[in-house]
Amino acid sequence: MSFPLDSYGILRIFRVSIISINIFPMTRLRNRSDSSPIGGNSFSFIVPFAIALIVLIVIIRYVFSSPTTENHTGSFMTVTPKQEQSEIYIYMSGDSKKRIDGATKMYATDSKLVVSLGEAEVGFENSASKLFIDKGGEVKYGGVIDGKQTVSLENADMLADSSTNDMIIKLKNFSVTPSDNSVIILSQNTIASNIYVLKGSALVEDYSKKSTSTSVGVGQQLTIMKNDLSGNTLQFSSKIEPLSDYIKTTNLFINHNGDSLLSSIISSNGTGSIDASGSLLIKNVKTGLIITSPEDESTVDTNEINIEGKLMNAEITKVTINDKEALIDKEQKSFIYKSFPLASSSNNIVYKAYDSEGGILAKGILTIYTSQKIGKEDASKKPSVTTYPISDKDFRIISPTENPYKTTDDVIRIEGRVNKGVVKYITINDYRLSKFPQLGTSWYYFANKDYGTMNDGINLYTIKYYGENDELLFTNLFTIVKEKLEETMPTVIPTSTGTTATGSSTQG
Repeated sequence: MSFPLDSYGILRIFRVSIISINIFPMTRLRNRSDSSPIGGNSFSFIVPFAIALIVLIVIIRYVFSSPTTENHTGSFMTVTPKQEQSEIYIYMSGDSKKRIDGATKMYATDSKLVVSLGEAEVGFENSASKLFIDKGGEVKYGGVIDGKQTVSLENADMLADSSTNDMIIKLKNFSVTPSDNSVIILSQNTIASNIYVLKGSALVEDYSKKSTSTSVGVGQQLTIMKNDLSGNTLQFSSKIEPLSDYIKTTNLFINHNGDSLLSSIISSNGTGSIDASGSLLIKNVKTGLIITSPEDESTVDTNEINIEGKLMNAEITKVTINDKEALIDKEQKSFIYKSFPLASSSNNIVYKAYDSEGGILAKGILTIYTSQKIGKEDASKKPSVTTYPISDKDFRIISPTENPYKTTDDVIRIEGRVNKGVVKYITINDYRLSKFPQLGTSWYYFANKDYGTMNDGINLYTIKYYGENDELLFTNLFTIVKEKLEETMPTVIPTSTGTTATGSSTQG
């Protein structure tokens, strides 16, 4: 335990030390003065002085040293490994460091926090706000300043989840104050400071005050390079851009469900522009779903439209427009519903997005007006007809090659081919094949006795092919005759009655 000492207190301790050390040696030397040489008196002064000097050095080192174990007063943040393989160090004075394997307090007097591997979670006393620091992250804690937890990001990436607007994050080129209920990702390297807003907003301030304070809104990012600060005319607001695809590839975005967080990008006025507060306003956005065409409440001069959009959530497997399924392009992360009919002058169109289990991830209403008179034919539109193939050759089952197919196996792979760009989806006995890509060419299905999709006897499989507008194009019937595997009877070899099992005989 340490006690604060001023210079006067140290001198008093030093003076008392000298007096207490000298009393007894001097007394003894006086009693022996008749028999001791003069050199003995000199030695009696030198020894106590040396001892007092040593005591003084110990006191000074004790007062002015600041070991971390004795510095557990004041504000702190709690650091916890987020992953089992996380390797996290708290550096104290100098190069002294400690690896942590559980929740550990870090004080402002500690030097820095380094995440060598995995991810670290940081919490604060009496606050719901949290920080998540990625591999390579280096962070310094400044304590509570003006009522806000102050943290400096020196390197790598960090996600800040601010619940109550109670933190300030310092990057090399600017400081960031996240708003209430906001989530942002910050990144720092040797030349650039970056901020990506996934939810809420953040106030960015220039240390030099050359640029006015700027609010970065949800769905936006800001990058300030070191050389950007050399001029006198830079305004941070001019560097704000929409979120790049890069941020969606980072560990923090993926691990903390960034796609879902971006659902807060929706704005009530839906103007598709940046408002005065810096918030990005995109139209028709729900959880992971954006309608890109047509615009909401727009007017068209036809009775049919194509509805297109982007998928921002990888969990979306199905999109419907008024309960009719749209075509999904997983590679392009987009969807389209062609030739949607407009039945009246004002049309409220319901769109929904589903996951693989049928759960609704997003839904909304798209309102479209038409100036075209309902029922009147568009003179500019030429008559057209869509023709679908009806030949068996266009819907082939390539394996097994026999139909019916006889087997004793418990698992059979049924495989087929269709023409490209024709089939939207395939069902077998009303089960929709999940691995068949829309408008693709190859499909397969496993008939498996263990799963109950094939049993001993005759098994009939009805294979249905559906087109772009969910119409039935063709039906195949395939039969598997599952025969029981006959049990092999053990072979019995008769033995001769004239010999014994050992081949020996007994004579009488």
